[in-house]
Amino acid sequence: MEEQKLLTSVSKRAAVKEGAEAVRLLLREIYRSRKIGTKELAYRTHLPVPVVAAVRRELERDGLIKRDKGALLTDEGMNFVRDRLGFIYEDRMICPTCNGRTITVQNRFFPLMEILKSRLTRRPMPLPEIDQSHGTPETALLRALFMLEKGDVEGRRVLFLGDDDFTSLAVGLMNAAREVAVIDVDQRILATINEMAEDEGFACSCIHHDLRDPLPDSLLNRFDVVFTDPPYTLNGLALFLSRAITALQRKSGAVIYLAFAHQPPRRMLTVQKIVTSMGLALTERQLRFNRYEGAEILANTTSLTRLETTAQSYPLVIGRFDGKLYTGEVTPTVRKYGCRCGAVILVGSTQRLRTVQDLKRLGCSQCRRTKGFQLMGKTRLADDLLQRLILREYRWSDFSVILAFEREIAELSFASAPILDEDYHRTKLKRAINRTPDGLKVATLDEDVVGWLWLTTEKDRNTNERFGYIKSIVVQKSLRLQGLGRVLLNEAEQHLRRKGIRRVDLIVSATNSVGEAFFESAGYRREHSTMRKRLMVEG
Repeated sequence: MEEQKLLTSVSKRAAVKEGAEAVRLLLREIYRSRKIGTKELAYRTHLPVPVVAAVRRELERDGLIKRDKGALLTDEGMNFVRDRLGFIYEDRMICPTCNGRTITVQNRFFPLMEILKSRLTRRPMPLPEIDQSHGTPETALLRALFMLEKGDVEGRRVLFLGDDDFTSLAVGLMNAAREVAVIDVDQRILATINEMAEDEGFACSCIHHDLRDPLPDSLLNRFDVVFTDPPYTLNGLALFLSRAITALQRKSGAVIYLAFAHQPPRRMLTVQKIVTSMGLALTERQLRFNRYEGAEILANTTSLTRLETTAQSYPLVIGRFDGKLYTGEVTPTVRKYGCRCGAVILVGSTQRLRTVQDLKRLGCSQCRRTKGFQLMGKTRLADDLLQRLILREYRWSDFSVILAFEREIAELSFASAPILDEDYHRTKLKRAINRTPDGLKVATLDEDVVGWLWLTTEKDRNTNERFGYIKSIVVQKSLRLQGLGRVLLNEAEQHLRRKGIRRVDLIVSATNSVGEAFFESAGYRREHSTMRKRLMVEG
């Protein structure tokens, strides 16, 4: 079909992960709106603003849309969407009062809205390096009202894991919760919430704590409801939900509210797997529920999901978490800005100026201007790392680093009984070298070992087919999510392909959702599942 080819072409040129359907959705929203701005278009389609802008440019090049204080269809574009795509109806079916949220602010709560609007002007500036972006006062109140409607405020003990949006203030102002508590790593947030709570005459416990560490014993198994708006990374999601589970006092039927960014379908599948792997049931999801001030790339919105614990609920992260957590850590980027004075300024998590806000606040180091900067380009730090990465055969001088890798794998895969004995791993490696000396490889950066790959070849007892088996593949924690794991996996497949092997097997722990998503993205599919049950023995 010609229309499908055009949609696919646009999606590829604009590098849209959501594919041709995202282009079709954008055209539908432009058709329904007659004229619409980029940010509003991103809001309606759940797509990031840069993605919408890229698609819009490609549609302009194809002559389907034009810009006149917003995007609108050309005559050719109108004919295309009507005749080729079959669009007929121009009206939207979403309730104009609640805008799809199902909750509105009734008259009796107007005074609370005024208090929030006044109080939230005193919030400290958000820190982008820890993924802070303030929600609007309306969002804070609508969250509280939604929780109230669902029976999760009155008489409940409510914990907020991070609260730079000050939703705890909206819940506290209702004077209906049995207890309100906030945990945050930012002491500025806690001090402000504590001051506001005292001024408004309600109790709110403010606890300074880094969620990379397990919750204090005093907070375990204590709350009925947890609300969290974690960093929008897979690690952030897994960590904050894990801590939420440990804070809840009921094994089933307790509630977690999760605010999280909209994701492309493949990544959304991973999000769902992380949620279900923890035994959490999704009871409701409201798209575009949360609105933020300044979160431009997300079109200022995220979804709100209500989860309930079940008898199978269990945290993925139990001890301390030492991995990458925030967006800037997971996908570090250095942006190059030009100043009018001619200076070139580098901005990124590894630079003196970590964010654009820092640049605007501190100004150009040469002329001290605080505005008028032009983005000249950006570089992913991962690209530099990949260029410097070297793969070589294992040496016994690498053993101490490899031992740490193998112990980490053992603790992840066999949490109840990991084998950590040094002599055991040394003997195991000696046997592996004698059997397949070319199957043990390390990745190095500047001569430091940062990755480990262990391959063997086996024979299927049922079919006699020779297959490759990936026993270990791991990257140093501080360098994960930068593409190094994919380099190791490609090396594994090429190594086995040279041996004439066409099948590759591996085992992923049920608690390693991020690892499972990594292998699935490379084309691996689950064929078997090991299931286990502990039986109670009488006597």
